Amino acid sequence: MFRDKKHILKYLKSAAVIVIISAILFSVSAYKKLAPIQSGILEDDDELDIGGEITFTISNESGTRSEAAAPIAFANAFMKKYPNVTVHVDEDNRGNYPTRISSGEIGDVFWCDGNDARNYKENHNALMMLDYYRDRLGIDIDNVFSGALMSGMIDGRLYMVPRNIGQQILIYNSDALRQANISIPSGGEAIKWDDFKDICRQLTLEENGTYTQVGASFKVWWSPVWAAFAEGWGGTWIDTESKKISFVSDDKVMNGINELVNALTEGWMKADVTPYSGAAADKYKGLSDLDYVFRTFGDLQWITAYGEAYDNANIAWDFCSFPEFPTHKVVAGATGYVVYARTRNADTAATFALYFLSEDGQRAYHGTSGGNVPLLKSIAGESFWRMPDSKWSDKNFEAFVSYPDATFSRSMPSEISAILSNEAMTTAFASIINGSRDVQTVFAELETKCNETWAKLYK
Repeated sequence: MFRDKKHILKYLKSAAVIVIISAILFSVSAYKKLAPIQSGILEDDDELDIGGEITFTISNESGTRSEAAAPIAFANAFMKKYPNVTVHVDEDNRGNYPTRISSGEIGDVFWCDGNDARNYKENHNALMMLDYYRDRLGIDIDNVFSGALMSGMIDGRLYMVPRNIGQQILIYNSDALRQANISIPSGGEAIKWDDFKDICRQLTLEENGTYTQVGASFKVWWSPVWAAFAEGWGGTWIDTESKKISFVSDDKVMNGINELVNALTEGWMKADVTPYSGAAADKYKGLSDLDYVFRTFGDLQWITAYGEAYDNANIAWDFCSFPEFPTHKVVAGATGYVVYARTRNADTAATFALYFLSEDGQRAYHGTSGGNVPLLKSIAGESFWRMPDSKWSDKNFEAFVSYPDATFSRSMPSEISAILSNEAMTTAFASIINGSRDVQTVFAELETKCNETWAKLYK
């Protein structure tokens, strides 16, 4: 291979240079990826240095400009407030986040939901606590809807800054109510549960053994729905301090779950996107989504798909509050933004994330296409987020912020969340509806599995 000793020495010298350069590049890369972990704790005499550059990783799953518009508008508003800061917006699918977190390539501030936040905090040590920055920046947490704020709390500390308030409401066919000569409360007032049952029974129509119209269709397998029932009769299904799930062991919780199951059994409520079999399936055969008068509506961003479907069918529609239970509970959640624990610009990253809890930040985000419902009490009544320039500006947007004092959010370890996943709860409710298992047995097994798993986490 080599003609003489001189060529051998030349090759070895070149190889050594390559090794040295590779080592330097590897060291630089490792240094970049393994920046020190920031705790988020500030000393009393620490001054915030807000400037420089940060990367803002957003999850634009649809790939549309409208979905990205709100976070981009938010970033621009922040840079206007802090001219010494440059925010680089980085779009990526949430499925890539775990790899980017492990490699150190995720943004200084990035999007996630509550379950992801707990996972990233507990299993990856990837999130910076934000309580000290929140207090240093003088944020009034009493002005933040509690249901949104609690979505970002882990073990009593703020790790995820919510971007919106996601209070559960209903969308309904107002033509069906008008034809039946039925009126319901307007604005933010909720229909009492017993009245709601009576209305839905009246609206459920049947011909030759099959339904032609049904009072309600709820996504009963979705935690924002079943959890409201679980707490709506005075019970508490999850205790994060005692680390315990209580379904069958709390009679009040089971009262609420039984109310939900009874509605399904009576037939005037259908479990949306749930497999029915036998005679039950035959009764709902042939119905479209628009044949259910009241339907689960979980997020303002659903308005385009739902609204267009009603409009194209020439059906008048509107929003109303979630029904009022004896102990009025409405589940509220939020997705939001977290600060990467290995950020190299902690002061700016934390200030940027917490800008979501300011009026200016909320107006910038929710006053833009792709925005949502603001989480501050002080601006919830304003029109900027209620689609003032759209064909739907006359809809009852008040329902989205109607019962802030009744909203709640329950955070749990990701292992417990997996047991109570949408898929698992769909299977559970399907087995009850189709008569293969009884509600007591199903929820007893869920309770046992959750508590055994939770106990193992803290051994």
